[in-house]
Amino acid sequence: MEKEIEIEIKSMSENIEKISQKAEAKSAEITASLEAKLAEYKLAAETKSGDELKAIQKEMQDQYDAFVTSKASSKVIDIKTIDTAFAEKLEGMNFKEGQDNDLTNDLRKNKSVRFDFNEVKAMGLNNLTGDPVASYGPRQAILPSQKVNFRDLVPTLNTETGLYVFYKETETPNNIAKQSEGSTKGENTYALSEVKIVQQYIAGTTTFTKQMATSLPFLTNTLPRLLMRDYYKKENALFYATVSQAATVDTSAETDKVKKIIDFVADQMQLDFNASFVIVSYTDMAALIKSTYTNGYYASAGGVALGGQNGISINGVPVVAASWATAGKALVIDQDYIERVQVKGLAIELSYENNDNFVKNQVTARIECQTEINLMLAASASFSTL
Repeated sequence: MEKEIEIEIKSMSENIEKISQKAEAKSAEITASLEAKLAEYKLAAETKSGDELKAIQKEMQDQYDAFVTSKASSKVIDIKTIDTAFAEKLEGMNFKEGQDNDLTNDLRKNKSVRFDFNEVKAMGLNNLTGDPVASYGPRQAILPSQKVNFRDLVPTLNTETGLYVFYKETETPNNIAKQSEGSTKGENTYALSEVKIVQQYIAGTTTFTKQMATSLPFLTNTLPRLLMRDYYKKENALFYATVSQAATVDTSAETDKVKKIIDFVADQMQLDFNASFVIVSYTDMAALIKSTYTNGYYASAGGVALGGQNGISINGVPVVAASWATAGKALVIDQDYIERVQVKGLAIELSYENNDNFVKNQVTARIECQTEINLMLAASASFSTL
């Protein structure tokens, strides 16, 4: 067996030597021809025309190209995948079931077997047809909700029907006085008037297909968030407009915003109402905080305190910033005289019962709440310019 291998190796070596000698001889022949052609070109450069020189140059270039092409292997390299190349490597081994073979002998002798895969081409995205496997994020970049909702600042009262009635006292003279002996005592007469609040629906809908819900599994969790975000935006705007229009207007001779709010709070207290909170825009909140630096306020100077959940309090009254508040305005509210009344709480319902939803495989989602804001006494709130 070893003798046969030696003979085969010697034969292959002799063949390779012959091929090498032929290639060298051919290379020397081509080189000599090119050198002769180059000398002819140099000589002709003095006597030949431009077109003749171009013809000689083209002949030299063609001869050189033929030489380079002949040096390259005419065999097309077969690019294989790793599994195909590995299978062929194993097929080339002398496997005999139940007996030692080339692989086991190499493993016993060298403790390892090396396979070279020069014919295997590295794969990149150019080998991919279609899109790579995608990874989907667990969160969705939906637009933000408003940070503060009007309903969070006032008490809520549940009612049985959509008509809510309360009684409001009308202002009457106070005849209580210090009386002289034997005189007729003063009499107070109180009057109450009925006030009716009709609770309307604040509602909206959106329609989507079942295919969309299947294609976007997160839709069932995200859609309620979208609906609630937009519902609160509308409710905040409606409640703020209702209370602002019903509240009294206060004024202040001051030019500094902090001092103006101090006046508004004082006027509220002067009327025996509480100033539970002041609602301003985020722009005005920033101006209030910056004014403490401009005027060199120290901690608690003028009743101004920085920090905390609301950012600032003035004279002990929290100042609440909200994106739905009108810039340049301050709404001061006594929480004891304002309430949100509702028949039922906020609800989201899904239904096929909307026109031809069923036959179109569509679903309609509805969000609604039958509610109203009730400012019981107009003087309990002030809406003033900062």
